[in-house]
Amino acid sequence: MDCEKQGCCFDTNKNQCFKKGAKSGNPDNGNCFYTVTNVKTSDLGINAILDLQERTCEKYDIDFQTLDFEAKFETNSRLHIHIQPADIENYPHNVDMPKAAYPFEIENEPITDLQYSYELVEDQDFQLQVKRNDGSVVFDGVSFVFERQYLEISKNIKPGSSIYGFGEVLAPYKRNSQNTKHALFNADNATPIGQNLYGSHPFYIEIIDGKAYGFLLKNSHGMEFTINDKNIDLTLMVIGGNFDMYFFMGPTMDDVVKQYYKVIGAPALLPYWALGWHQCRYGYKDIWTVENVVKNYRKNNIPLDTMWIDIDFMDAYKDFTYDPVNFPVSEVRNFVSELKKNHQYYVNMIDPAIFIDDNYATYRRGIEKDIFIKDRNGKNFVGEVWPGKTVFPDWHNPKVLDYWTNEIKLFKDLAMTDGNWIDMNEAANFCHGSCDATGSEESFVLGEFNPRNPPFAISHFGGKNPLKNKNLDMDAQYYGGLIDYDIHNIYGHMEAIVTNKALLKIDPVKRPFLLSRSTFPGTGRYAAHWLGDNHSDWEHLYYSISGMLNFQFFGVPMVGSDICGFVFDSNEELCARWMELGAFNPFGRNHNGKGYTDQEPYTWGSVAEASRRALAIRYKILPYMYTLLVRTHTHSEMILYSFAGEWPNDSVAVGVDKQFLMGKGILITPVIEKGATSVKGYFPEGVWYDWYTHESFSGPTYKTLQAELVHIPVHLRGGNIIPTQGPSLTVYDNRNKPFELLIALDANKEATGRL
Repeated sequence: MDCEKQGCCFDTNKNQCFKKGAKSGNPDNGNCFYTVTNVKTSDLGINAILDLQERTCEKYDIDFQTLDFEAKFETNSRLHIHIQPADIENYPHNVDMPKAAYPFEIENEPITDLQYSYELVEDQDFQLQVKRNDGSVVFDGVSFVFERQYLEISKNIKPGSSIYGFGEVLAPYKRNSQNTKHALFNADNATPIGQNLYGSHPFYIEIIDGKAYGFLLKNSHGMEFTINDKNIDLTLMVIGGNFDMYFFMGPTMDDVVKQYYKVIGAPALLPYWALGWHQCRYGYKDIWTVENVVKNYRKNNIPLDTMWIDIDFMDAYKDFTYDPVNFPVSEVRNFVSELKKNHQYYVNMIDPAIFIDDNYATYRRGIEKDIFIKDRNGKNFVGEVWPGKTVFPDWHNPKVLDYWTNEIKLFKDLAMTDGNWIDMNEAANFCHGSCDATGSEESFVLGEFNPRNPPFAISHFGGKNPLKNKNLDMDAQYYGGLIDYDIHNIYGHMEAIVTNKALLKIDPVKRPFLLSRSTFPGTGRYAAHWLGDNHSDWEHLYYSISGMLNFQFFGVPMVGSDICGFVFDSNEELCARWMELGAFNPFGRNHNGKGYTDQEPYTWGSVAEASRRALAIRYKILPYMYTLLVRTHTHSEMILYSFAGEWPNDSVAVGVDKQFLMGKGILITPVIEKGATSVKGYFPEGVWYDWYTHESFSGPTYKTLQAELVHIPVHLRGGNIIPTQGPSLTVYDNRNKPFELLIALDANKEATGRL
């Protein structure tokens, strides 16, 4: 053959010639052109074949010669586009995500009035261009590359548009305000700015001319998201899988979120007490120290509903155990009993990694059931976490639910917990890949699948680092022929599903409370989230706002940061300001790291006073917050709202990320700068009332607000009725107080509310 004469090899599956042994492709290549053929249209969508043109792209890998294209008109507002290799049976690493990640049916709706249009023309170049039914373009595709281990899609960004999303990351709320690049690849990464963190959410919302639409790439492979220097292109570069894309036509941000939740699942209905205040730290040395923390809260008249204990309680950091010296079971039981008498709650930690020790019953039972992840040789994959050498449960194994349920039940029988905290579930690993690994990694060869060293290196930990760094090996094996390379980003998501199911099996009546560090689209259906190991500094205080706003539309609205910061010493001023802002986190918990200065709110006098004042507002509006929480589950709404979503035609509002709304009726303007005793806030169109004085004014306007150290500016938005109770020191006491209504009239002297 001519192919062989040229020193190349011929791939019969793709009817294509390629250079065997080539180390890399042609990264400078832009678009890999496909021709549209075999177009079939119906009222419900479009099917077609995409054929690669003569020009071979080979940007990083071998191009797929023929692709199956399907556009489904699933609802009036949801377009689903799916593109995969025509001979998908030959490419197991380019198939759809496992169905177990979304164990429910996505409902379609009768098509009556499509809000979008999409067309393919026979024998024309393929282009991904999605329009509204008025002809305006929302997604104008530029590049399209589909290779075995490299997929790329990019779009033009219209001048003046605003993009939000793509996380988890510490970054400004509006993503196209600057050059942007970061990976979406779950990692145990203690919150450096602009790098991949614990969760991956390949979802964004864009506002164009005041109208919003959303985009989801349903793909669990590692990927990288960029907005170029000139701010005109958005590009997604993915290292495997296929193009499983959803477009949500809005046209408001609220509409987009409702439409998105239909695909990923609405958030869990969490218990009321979860809205109370929480306290934790890594480094409580014994149960008596923990008891004193609870006493000091009450002594200082600071609300507290839930006491948490980090891994300190464990015997040598082994899951489902108590340290017999510092946390003896009998004393923990007495502590829990005292909490119950005061209608307070107890939560502790479960890590996924299981210590390797034949004398450790949890490990032994896992070995008997054979539910741990395997290495590429079929042996149990060995990593290292807090207790030492460990193995990792395979959440895709059908036997793992019974195993995990049994371990949690036995643990709860020792001392009943009211919820569980699943940490280190990216999955974190102190070794880079297998601790038993020897030898060097194989270099990538064009045309050969290589999960350990793919042809395109995403910015893992901010650089071109191996994917196995602080992770499992990418060829670690899961049940059903899956490997970590394909499903790495859903390890924590799958643990949340299994743990949620386990809690319901143990107690089918009680609503599970679960807090997960790692997340993926849909995790909020099973768990809440905190923003990870943040730093005790002013910059991280600021980024906590955009983090919480992002997770509202990521589908995990019950979210918050570690109040006062986790890493490094906090200080009086910073902690006072963070407690004030933290009082308006949906999930409010003071938490810090081992070895750092104490930062419980009673530690400093001014922080105690700031906490009492701000938490008094939180507890007073608990009926309002609980209504918001319930409606996230029943009506696919959010708890916090950004200015961009509420005032998309306001050129100032679309860039605001230092203020936010609790519900749609309460505006928070925190102080997030060191040494400040006032803060400048923007108030969009409407009537606004000072929470404390009820003084009113109208927007749009800027106002400089006085904010002494113990004061946080809070305003009511005209047109809203806020149900209140209390305030008290616990949710239980609060719920036994009489209801009141705080009514803020709009310009028409009207107001509405819900309870």
